[in-house]
Amino acid sequence: MDKAAAGRVVTFGEAMLRLTPPGNERLERAVSLNVTAGGAELNTAVGLRCLGVPAAWVSCLPETALGRLIDRHARAAGVDTGGVRWVPEGQGRTGVYYLEEGTDPRPSAVVYDRADSAMARIAPGSFDWPTLLAGAAAFHLSGITPAVSEGCRAEAFAAVRAARAAGVPVAFDLNYRSKLWSEAAARACFVEMAPLVDILFASKGGLRTFFSIEGDPETVLELAREKLGVAVAVITRKKAETSRGIKLSSLALGPAGGVAQSPWREVEIVDRLGGGDAFAAGFLAGYLDDPADLARATALGTAAATLKHTMPGDFLCATRAEVEAVLTAKEGGVLQR
Repeated sequence: MDKAAAGRVVTFGEAMLRLTPPGNERLERAVSLNVTAGGAELNTAVGLRCLGVPAAWVSCLPETALGRLIDRHARAAGVDTGGVRWVPEGQGRTGVYYLEEGTDPRPSAVVYDRADSAMARIAPGSFDWPTLLAGAAAFHLSGITPAVSEGCRAEAFAAVRAARAAGVPVAFDLNYRSKLWSEAAARACFVEMAPLVDILFASKGGLRTFFSIEGDPETVLELAREKLGVAVAVITRKKAETSRGIKLSSLALGPAGGVAQSPWREVEIVDRLGGGDAFAAGFLAGYLDDPADLARATALGTAAATLKHTMPGDFLCATRAEVEAVLTAKEGGVLQR
């Protein structure tokens, strides 16, 4: 096995091109569009690389200019794309989504154009998961991946089961996209997935909707571990004040007991997309450093999410030192120099 591949975090999911009218312009009268790449699991892989953690992204892309553009963005961020499956254009296209950025009182809006993408058309058995996961430190995916198609759902479960067989910790972000599937379909999938997961990222709302888990944050974490059987339960919290102002924090509970909580961080939002993925990257980076120190993992995750909110695009762009610097800031997010 390649030494550079050892200790990496493997992620699995679809990435798309993101087209954004500049200057908060309305999509219907845009004359230019900014082009970037984004997708939950790729975003997390990029965030991990920012924090110095080797990361690989597994997906399916068409052999077209747009497919190569996404691959180039990923590789430019230091992500290993050797596990990407390339297919002819006739076997699927590149998914696209349009983001119209709003400001109070106009909300932001997303328009998807992702039907029949190469990723959506994969068949069960498309990936050799034992090989892709060999020597991995962790495997990460979100609830978006099994929602893309039946093939993606089959491969998501195949990957998780292969990870467990290899002793690779599985991290799962309870992401729900109502435009991809129904709440009932998502619930059936998440209920089946949860017992296979080691680290669960969620919100209180998501745990209530899909697992009927309610209560204060500490109670929710305890019930998530007991009811779902996960080793570590993590919830993220937000306090939104305006479209451009938000406070972020997170809590986690592991086998040792005692709830760990990060300080609240106040941020002026430039772009909120990818914030949760950056949090997952920061938390995993801290967790892999020391699985027993959940306080540091939550703090690092919240710091990474805070910085991601200050920059355009889906990707975090920061050094480990810059993320670490947020940890020494006063609660509220003002960096001390």
